[in-house]
Amino acid sequence: MSEIEDARTAGTYVVSLDDTRATNRALVGGKGANLAQLVEADLPVPAGFCVTTAAYEELIDDPAIKEAIDKLAGLDPSDTAAISDAGSALRARIQNRSVSEEIRDTIETALNEIASDPEQTYAVRSSATAEDLPEASFAGQQETFLNVRGADEIIARVRACMASLFTDRAIAYRARNDVAHEEVSIAVVVQQMVIPDISGILFTADPQTGNRHIASIEAGMGLGEALVSGEVTADNIRVDTRTDEVLDYEVGDQQSAVRPIPEGGTETVKLNTTERSSRVLTVEQIQTLVELGEEIEALLESPQDIEWCLKGEEFYVVQSRPITSLFPLPSPLPDDDRLHVYFSLGHVQAFAEAMPPLVRDVWIEFCNLWMVELGMDTTAQWAVEAGGRVYIDMTPFLKIGFVRRGFPKWLSATSEPLGIAVDDLLARRGDEFQEKWTARKILSLVNQVTSAVRTQARPMISAVVSGFFGAFIGEPTPKREEARWNTWGWNAAAPVRTPETPAERARAVFDSDNSALTNYPRLGPLYAAQVADGLLQQLFPDSPEELNDVGRGFPDELVTRINLGLGDLADVARDHPAVAHALREGTSLDEIESLEGGEAFRAALDDFLEEFGHRATGELDISRPRWRDEPSGLLATVRANVKHEQAGEHREHLRQMEKQASAAARYLEERADCGVFGPLCKRVVRRLIRTYRGYIQTREHPKHGLAHLFAAWHEAIRDAGELLVDEGQLDEINDVWFLRREELFAALEGNLPEIDIASRRAEFERHKTVDAPPVLTSEGEAPSSRIEREDVPEGALVGTGVSGGVVEGVARVVRDPSEETIEKGEILIAPSSDPGWTPLFLNAAGMVVEVGGQMSHGALVAREYGLPAVVSVSEATRRIKTGQRVRIDGTQGIVEILDDDE
Repeated sequence: MSEIEDARTAGTYVVSLDDTRATNRALVGGKGANLAQLVEADLPVPAGFCVTTAAYEELIDDPAIKEAIDKLAGLDPSDTAAISDAGSALRARIQNRSVSEEIRDTIETALNEIASDPEQTYAVRSSATAEDLPEASFAGQQETFLNVRGADEIIARVRACMASLFTDRAIAYRARNDVAHEEVSIAVVVQQMVIPDISGILFTADPQTGNRHIASIEAGMGLGEALVSGEVTADNIRVDTRTDEVLDYEVGDQQSAVRPIPEGGTETVKLNTTERSSRVLTVEQIQTLVELGEEIEALLESPQDIEWCLKGEEFYVVQSRPITSLFPLPSPLPDDDRLHVYFSLGHVQAFAEAMPPLVRDVWIEFCNLWMVELGMDTTAQWAVEAGGRVYIDMTPFLKIGFVRRGFPKWLSATSEPLGIAVDDLLARRGDEFQEKWTARKILSLVNQVTSAVRTQARPMISAVVSGFFGAFIGEPTPKREEARWNTWGWNAAAPVRTPETPAERARAVFDSDNSALTNYPRLGPLYAAQVADGLLQQLFPDSPEELNDVGRGFPDELVTRINLGLGDLADVARDHPAVAHALREGTSLDEIESLEGGEAFRAALDDFLEEFGHRATGELDISRPRWRDEPSGLLATVRANVKHEQAGEHREHLRQMEKQASAAARYLEERADCGVFGPLCKRVVRRLIRTYRGYIQTREHPKHGLAHLFAAWHEAIRDAGELLVDEGQLDEINDVWFLRREELFAALEGNLPEIDIASRRAEFERHKTVDAPPVLTSEGEAPSSRIEREDVPEGALVGTGVSGGVVEGVARVVRDPSEETIEKGEILIAPSSDPGWTPLFLNAAGMVVEVGGQMSHGALVAREYGLPAVVSVSEATRRIKTGQRVRIDGTQGIVEILDDDE
């Protein structure tokens, strides 16, 4: 606050918008600083001045007010009643304060310098220091007053604006965004009032799709307050900023307009029929406005949300702020000036959460390596980042006609929203990917395909042979396949683990010369399961329940063994009452070990971690500790099991699932046994079921093996962080995850560049709160990925039904299984569902996940456990609150919120 204190000392209570000091956000707030930059660039802004934050600080210079502000920090942002009481009392205290003579005099002097006419009216608008930021707009949180006349009225409105720093919505907004109330200040912008014929809002990028080449305009008659408040339906116009072409012009049904009244203030007036149905702006006016917006965007260096007004033929800008809702552009952007399309690696892997910078660098390196191994262009940038996530460029595949036609369906098998988004884009812009094939392009494609077949021939041939013949002849061997993948994983991790020093191990993480990594075991068994499943689906399309039941009860399946192991740990605890009591009380593992039976429990846990300790929740984010490093999440699951289940219940549940599967298999076999070829058909169906049930148990083996490499990456970079802390280059071990690859290498050489780790952490936290689109273009557009269903109950959430059945229960929103758990019978609401979430399935009665598809981990486990489940439910963890009753229809893919009680 030193700048403000200096301003108070100097008596800087008012600065003109054309004063160079007016670009200082700490002095004039976000709105004032942005307007001052526009004035400095000679853009059309009404004349005015800012009553500075120094004036605000003097106004609240009262012990009672300061104490009331400090107390706001203790308020729960969801406690609306407490916020209302505190805000009302605080605003009243500020409103009752007198504005000093010195401040009054400086305001009056500024008014006289703008206009000597006492009838001149003004707009008085709040300008807080924490508003109009690139990461948070704080839009509409403070007051605005229009058509204000006379020094006394203006000063009163200035004070009211300053008091509005503590409106209920402003207090709650800051609390939710973790902005300290005492660190925020407010200024007030006072400008000559423009009495417009037309006003509106210009978005220099499309706020709906994110496309940076589409400007969106809302325009209406009279003052813009009616548009901002949503009182009227304005004209909506979309313009291609590259060509100035008006793409759409939708005339709004504007029944009324807000206009100034002679005595001050505003009124709402009805519009006549002609005014309601006519276009508000001409094409020339639209193009002029868009050009003005492009100039402002270039000046302020980000897409802008601009409030404008038109008087006669003259445009005026009354506010400009960043559009904070836009998802970031892919980085790096392509350099060929063509449309590129990217799919989210996280959505494919059912983990769409943000990751720290160094983790993104690891995955970008890894994905580029794999594309090269597949024989693709070695010079292309296959993986990029956006919004803390990693995206893969699918553009080359969309250039090939038959691939383009099948690509959405292939993506839908992984994640339904992925396929919908690509379908949406191709329906509108598919012709942009069609190529004119020259001899050179054909030859290049042939070379790429030949290379891909050559490098992948062995596993692909193995997959086809095993998939076809294995479905009818071979015997399922899941344990042998697991051993192969485990060995492969250890071999892939060895080059990262074997170097002697932390620096060498950290560099090995990024070493693309890892032959063991690409020499992976055959994929045939998993293909065999998919072939068998597809044939069964075709043979019995009217038996979805029985087909669902066939996929249950796998005692040797990896995830089932994880859950059985946790259930067995709970049984060990039950055998030792002191341990069971300690678990119920949340006692630490070290304390439990000292109790009677504690050593036996610890030994059982160590056995579990020996087999599964290299796994983690959200394990794609390699910055997260593995289970063997931090087993607290596992203990929380064991604790819930001890509280709510009986000894052996988990194994009895598995036996029941096996019985259901056996009954379903017998039913399908008997249905096939009809007609002349009945006995043969029955044998074929029996073989298909056995093949499916045997080979589907290999689905987690590749990820389980690869997780050894993930764990090695985590350990190598963690150890490098510890080294850099010991050397004094970093403050905390986890700071290492906020370096970039080249910065890490420089630090390991003892030359860490100056980096603002705190800012990177803050950016990462912001990315975590943003929902990543499954598909993103190089123009920033996020094609629609909305799943549509017919006859959906009002207010219901829609997703992909992946495990049949209907269940009602109390919701439990869990964002981090290492810190939270679920009680018996609750409905799990989660952002993702990789194997690290497996322990929570033990107690859940149903599951709703924000990402995933039919073959994602969560879907398969839900079917296996008989849990109704819906995945790809956008914003589920925000729309549903812990404690609400919900109904899940896992067959239709519908989630209903039955009440609003938390």
